[in-house]
Amino acid sequence: MPVIPEDPKSFPAKESSNKGSDSQPDSSQKATMQDHLSKGPQIPDNMPPKASREEIEARMKELNK
Repeated sequence: MPVIPEDPKSFPAKESSNKGSDSQPDSSQKATMQDHLSKGPQIPDNMPPKASREEIEARMKELNK
């Protein structure tokens, strides 16, 4: 059971809530549809060089021994 102090000054201060204000992002603000939209896969510019089919098959055989 919680202990309630007798002195009202010892209570934590109430936080004001701005329900209609979107100008200040809050950590408790829910995600919007725009947060989940993406413009496709993010492909890095520094990809490793493409290996030939023979190299891939040789490596596959080596790993599956």
